[in-house]
Amino acid sequence: MTFDQNGFTGPSGVSIRIKQLQDYEELFNFAKECSQLAVEMTQLPSDSTHKIKLIASLFFARSTSHFQAAICLAEGGMTIEALVLCRSLLETFFVLNALADGVVTPEELVSHDGASRKSHANALLNKINTYENVAPFVETLREFVTEKAGAVEIKLYEFARKSNALAVYDGLYRHLSHNAAHPSLSAVDPYLMDMPNGLFHAQFRPIFDYTPRAVLSACTGILLSCFACDKIGISTPLTNAEITKLQRKFEVLYSAYDPWN
Repeated sequence: MTFDQNGFTGPSGVSIRIKQLQDYEELFNFAKECSQLAVEMTQLPSDSTHKIKLIASLFFARSTSHFQAAICLAEGGMTIEALVLCRSLLETFFVLNALADGVVTPEELVSHDGASRKSHANALLNKINTYENVAPFVETLREFVTEKAGAVEIKLYEFARKSNALAVYDGLYRHLSHNAAHPSLSAVDPYLMDMPNGLFHAQFRPIFDYTPRAVLSACTGILLSCFACDKIGISTPLTNAEITKLQRKFEVLYSAYDPWN
């Protein structure tokens, strides 16, 4: 069965993964090392006796899951989809890093959560005549909006700004937003193929040459998250040493592959 018949599923998906692991063995071996470190750090103790550590551990669990999912997608040739998850991984890092730097408190995160949900409730209430299926829940929604009246939302940009992570926000994060996550022409350009007659056509296919940028973007996100955890104290001397070692290896690989050029 070929890719034209099954896409990324079935036997063609298996063969793609085998090819990817062979063609980009060095990158995926490095990703495996990053993964092992992240999983080890998720197992470090955290409980409600230390509120900030507990909340940070929750966000780091999400970071680790996003990282592993992005690598799995990259192994399967779904590199653009991996980049979409890398963007979400960076978003989680911004929150985690702000928490680590003490520029956002657990109480502010609770308020932010309520404010985001309040915005959703208000959006439904403002279009009550359009969304007829919302009518039975009007009173519940109004009560919720009243309850969360003082809740304050924190824009993602502010999480990054407050924790001195704007270089990541204005760099890789914006790049991933436009070139992968958003439905832009830039994001779909890899499917545009030349035809022998000089015309073009759209072709659904694995974007293999995006593998370095997918893997290294994912590794960027998880290493940044590991550094943030270290600032909070979710670390050991051994994990600290491993973070430093992997960061050095990352810099060598990034220079060698130059993934965005």
